[in-house]
This record gives sequence, C-alpha cells and structure tokens, in this order.
Amino acid sequence: MTFDQAAILILLVGMLAAFAIDRIRMEIVALGGLAIGVFLGLVPAEGAFHGFASPAFLTVVEVLLIAQVLGHSGLLDRLAARIPATGMGETGIVAILCLITAFISVFMNNIGALALMLPVIYSVCRVSGFDQRRMLMPVSFAALLGGLCSIIGTPANLIVSQQLASRTGHGFAFFDFAYVGVPAALAGLAVLVLWTRRVFTPEDRRRVPLPGHSFRRIVTEVLVPKGSELDGAAVDRFPATIHAMHRDGRHIMFQRPATSIAAGDVLLIESDLSKLETWLSERKLVLPHGSPAIGGGLVEAVVMPESTIVGSRVQTLETFFSRGIQIVAVAAQTPRIEGSLADLQLSIGDVLFLKGEEEALREAFDEAEMLPLWPRLAKPSVEKPWLPVIAFVAGIALTAFGYASPELAFGLVVLFLAAVGALNLRRALADLDWPILIMLAAMIPLGAAVESTGAAAIMAGNLISILPADNPLLLVGAILALAVAVTPFVNNASTAIVLGPVAIGLADAAGLPPEPFLIAVALGASIDFLTPIGHHNNTVVMGLAGYRFTDFFKAGWPVTLVVFLIALCALWLFWI
Repeated sequence: MTFDQAAILILLVGMLAAFAIDRIRMEIVALGGLAIGVFLGLVPAEGAFHGFASPAFLTVVEVLLIAQVLGHSGLLDRLAARIPATGMGETGIVAILCLITAFISVFMNNIGALALMLPVIYSVCRVSGFDQRRMLMPVSFAALLGGLCSIIGTPANLIVSQQLASRTGHGFAFFDFAYVGVPAALAGLAVLVLWTRRVFTPEDRRRVPLPGHSFRRIVTEVLVPKGSELDGAAVDRFPATIHAMHRDGRHIMFQRPATSIAAGDVLLIESDLSKLETWLSERKLVLPHGSPAIGGGLVEAVVMPESTIVGSRVQTLETFFSRGIQIVAVAAQTPRIEGSLADLQLSIGDVLFLKGEEEALREAFDEAEMLPLWPRLAKPSVEKPWLPVIAFVAGIALTAFGYASPELAFGLVVLFLAAVGALNLRRALADLDWPILIMLAAMIPLGAAVESTGAAAIMAGNLISILPADNPLLLVGAILALAVAVTPFVNNASTAIVLGPVAIGLADAAGLPPEPFLIAVALGASIDFLTPIGHHNNTVVMGLAGYRFTDFFKAGWPVTLVVFLIALCALWLFWI
C-alpha cells in the first residue's frame, strides 16, 4: 500500500469518526479534511472546490430551493383538516400520513418532506386526540423510505449516480432506483405502521387531551404565589425536577435537605407538560411576567437542522427579543440544565413556547429558520399555488424521460419560479441548510481521491479475497450490509461518497457491472432507522416526541431487517 492510499484511508476514517462523535460542526470537519487532503497532495489544489460545481451538489441545491416554494404554497393545509374527518382509527391515519410522506419524499429531500408534514401531524393529533409519539417516528422513517425511489430522493442517490457517470459516461435514470426502492419502501412502511403500535405500549395506547404531553419534558421558570400549598414545602418533596432556585434575585443552594420553598421564589423546573398545566390551573404555581398558561395562547415552534439558533442560548436570541417575543418555555433535549431559562442552550428538535404578535412571530421564524407547529399561523395568500407544483412536475418529466439531466431540468424550474416571482432567490439561498451543503461539496473531492489513489481498488481486493467472487448476490449483499452498518453513525451523503468508489472497485474485481453495487450503497446509506443521530429527521422527531435513544433501535430494527432483505431480493431480480 502506497503512502497516498494509506493517507486517504486514515484521513477518511478519522473524518467519519469525527462525524459520528458530533463534537465539531460537520462542515468544519469536512473542510478541515479537504484542507489536509490538499496539503498531502491527495486532492489536486485546482480540484479542491470542484465539489461546488458537481451535478450532485447543484441538484441538491436546486431541489432545496424548489422545496421552499412548495412548502410556502400551503397545498398541505387542507390535508390537515380532512384526515381527521375521515373517521379512521389511529392505525389507518398513521398509514395515510406515512404514505403521503413517502410519496413527497420521492421528489424532494427527506428533511424537506418531514418539514412539510410536521404541522399536518400536529393538527391531526390535536383534533383526533392521538399521541404524537405513535406518529412522528413512523413518519420520519417513511420520509427516509420514500427517498429510496428516485434519483433526487436523497443526496446519496445523486452521489452514486455521479460516480457511475464518471466511470461509464452515463448516470442512473430518474426512476432507476424505484425497481429496488419501491418494493423495499412498501415493505418497510407496512412493518413500521404495525410494529410501532407494539413498541410504544401499553401506556401509549391511551388517548390524551394534548398529544405527547405525558412524555415531553418542559423546562420553564415558575413563581410560587402567595397562598400556594407549595409555600413552605420541602424542596425534596417538590413534584418536579428543580434545576435552580432564586429568591429576591439571589441564587439559593436548594440541594440542602433543610431548604424549603417560599412564596415569591422563582424556580427553574423540568416537568411533564400535562402536570405543569395542572399546577398552573390550580394556582399552585404561576408563570412570571404575566405569561399565559403553557399550551394556551402560545405558539409552539421546533428548531430545525438548518435553524440559525442551533447551539445558541435563550438569552442571546435577539431575533425574538427585538420583536417583543417572549420565550416562555422550552421542550429541551440537553441533559445540562442550570442557572435560568435564559442560560439554556438549544439543539435540533427542541420546541420553543413563544408569546408574541403573529406577524412578529412569522418574521422571527423566517429569520431563525424555525418551523411553527401549533397553532398554525395564518399564511399570506399565495397566488396560483399550483404553479410551483406544475413547474416541478415538468422538471421531473424532463429528467425522467431523458430530455435533460437533473441539474439542468431543476435549474430551469428554479429559473422559471424566480422569473414569475414565486421564488426570491436572494432570500431562498440564505435560508438553505449550508452546513450540510458545504459538507457535501467538501467531501466529493475526497471521495474521488479514494479512487484516484487506488485505495478503493485495495479495499475491494481485500473484500474479494474473503468473499466468493462467483456469487454476485453475496458481493452486493456485503456492500449493502457495510453501508447499513456505517450510516447510523455517519450522514448518508458521506457514506455514499466513501463507499461508492469501493463498490465500483468490488464490481471491477468481480468482473460485474457497477450499477447494482452503487444502488446497494445508496440504499444502505439511507436505511437509517437504528439511531437518532444518523439522520436529521430522527434527531428532529426525538426532540418533538421525547423519544429515548433506545426507542429508535426498538422500533427500527425490524424495519431495517425487512427493508434490507427486500432490497437484496429486488437487486437480484432486477439488476444482477
């Protein structure tokens, strides 16, 4: 093994470990790795930024821009009102929501499909009285399953298509992934709809007035009023977790056994929302600053992966304070809670309870790139809401029938939407999830270096030496299993970039066409149902519903197993 081959493998393993640990921002890891690659001569200096001009990168940007327009069109608003009116039971409604989400995800990125559906899910749960824990995880998984079916369903599909084009001169057609993706997705949808009912039992089967409140942990500041039965109560008898206590503006060391609560104390507490609502309604506690009761008169909004406030503390959110918006409470995932509500650090999936004028809230959500969940804010009227859909369908038709490449077809759609005033390019570009896009662009040259240095051929040779070269199904299954094993800890785009060249090398070593191997990489990189950290969809719903880390494995392992087996059978039937 040469120095270049060893160096690129060590560099990529280190980067994948850094992605999995998630202590350093993903774009910093990717750019740092790219800089090291250029310094070591693994990536030509003139090709360091070729990733920003790659067809895969351009297509992802274009689809994200189009998704913004579709999200603002309000086409799904009527859906939220019609689903509860069907009178179907919980299983039927979950199935409908999953099918709709999977269908949307065929034509846009996974997180975009989930973002479109989250307000619909909240509305359905509020009206029907269902617990959102039994709906959010299936819908998140459904978005990932839908992405298996088309070339633009997930960045991994675009990446392997570009890798195929670099090797053979032609990429995958728009629906080439559907031969494997559709049967795998349908099987996965059936399993997750039925299996999640068994996972979240028996407590989850009951209906609750406010969905999810028995599970979501709310962090807020409360005041003990005069006359409250909690006045004089011992701290260790308080029916919620106290993280801080302030009396007359001073911090009190409440951990001492003899400490008691007094009227006028301000407590930073963490509690189930339903219990907190009860204490507030009974005047055992009140919210400071004259805030309304939580759940009444407040707007709930979730911190999305692209939100500019990820990692910020509540006290620094001038986007809200400058508009007179009050942050009343936070449904937080962070285990470190101390000081005051203002000191709380926000992460993806946290839900903020906000009080403010509707127009100010709408502006703040746009600036912070947050998604309002409940109540649904009135949207400005959109003229010709079907126009973006028609333009998007036309773009899909152009690339599906081979008249234009995806980056050209969807580039024309973006140009059309901007020309008719449906898309403000300056604002839309600012709203993109640039950390993920920068990571993608920086990783593409490193993925090319895996092949150009010969490291992919070395890895493929090692694999072929331990696997029977005369069994194509076993070889494809091995690369599929490798991708499935990596993707719970590393984002799917990075998995495809690293494993794609290895898959091509394995196909060459076995004397087989590369298509089934690359499809196996793309599918395996998207079968991400075992952890909440492998894909942002899972991270978001973990915060929304208060799932535990292990909940994803319990709900996801049968889906992963079934999708793996069906995908392997479909690969054998259609591609091998």
